[in-house]
Amino acid sequence: MASPMKLLVVIPSMKSGGAERVVSLLCHEWARNHEVILALFDARAPAYEINARVVDLRAASTLGIMRKLINPILRTKRLARLISREQPDRIFSFMESANFPAVLAALLCGCERNLIVSVRNDPRAFPWFHRWLMPFFYRTAHRVVAVSRGVADRLHYMGIARRNLSVIQNPVDRNMLQRRAVEPIPAGVIGKQEFILGVGRLDHQKGFDRLIEAFAQLHSSSKLKLVILGEGPERPSLERQVSALGLESHVSLLGAVENPFQFYRRAHCFVLSSRYEGCPNVLLEAMALECPVIAFNCDYGPSEIIIDGSNGLLVDEGDVAGLASAISRLNEDVSLRNRMSASGLITINTLFATKVANSWLDV
Repeated sequence: MASPMKLLVVIPSMKSGGAERVVSLLCHEWARNHEVILALFDARAPAYEINARVVDLRAASTLGIMRKLINPILRTKRLARLISREQPDRIFSFMESANFPAVLAALLCGCERNLIVSVRNDPRAFPWFHRWLMPFFYRTAHRVVAVSRGVADRLHYMGIARRNLSVIQNPVDRNMLQRRAVEPIPAGVIGKQEFILGVGRLDHQKGFDRLIEAFAQLHSSSKLKLVILGEGPERPSLERQVSALGLESHVSLLGAVENPFQFYRRAHCFVLSSRYEGCPNVLLEAMALECPVIAFNCDYGPSEIIIDGSNGLLVDEGDVAGLASAISRLNEDVSLRNRMSASGLITINTLFATKVANSWLDV
């Protein structure tokens, strides 16, 4: 076991999201043996348990142009002050809006060799100025952690040396998932009908328009319903699509729910319809809860998790008809669903939160 250390974790906020869930899990594990400080630019309305000493740097995102220009300077200054005061042994930074100030603050404090920055998504989806800055900024950090091999390959292509890159997939707290999954779904929410499940923010990345289109191709020959959990800017467009396809009584957009895990347990299968990813938490959570999974083979992550036909089904990226066919295949083959559920659990065994948390410290 490593000697007790002081760990500083930096992330913009702890509002709902995949990176925030990962930070919650890692802090919980690290706090068993180390002092953990969580620095947030906006500490309001956390969506996850925080097992760390929270420091609110009071530099939340804003819409004003002048504040947008000042905010990176403010974040860097306050973070540098915190680093100078606390003298952490390791600094872990998550998401680009935290990574850039963390790099500058570490340089100002002369502790850049203690800094590990993390890239959580496909860099091609980032704003152009982020993509331009990343090779220059990130090379000064001790290590850049990518959430999948695909993301690491993309970062190397952008100019970050292989020797500075590590790959650590997202952790899974299976005990917590199982505990929450047995809670009953509120009466009247979905009824007793079997359903296909999609989970994520309602935006272009998550591709729920493609899932709805695939469902429309098979629903007339199936008794399944489609349930989508999440909220976001694409809701009006998705509601219009559902209406245009005449699926109002067959598709439920339930919005953000406090406990999505109880839906995994009940779902006929989980479908990841994303156009791009980093390492999708929802896919891992579904597998941990023995829910059969189907995913588009998008960049990046699904092909590093799913062995097609063994622990899940992979569909060529963008092949909506193929997605409908995969759902139909799973619907008709009970033995395949059972094999995939069992194999999914074996896959998750390598991603237990304690193992992943130790991997970060080993970096």
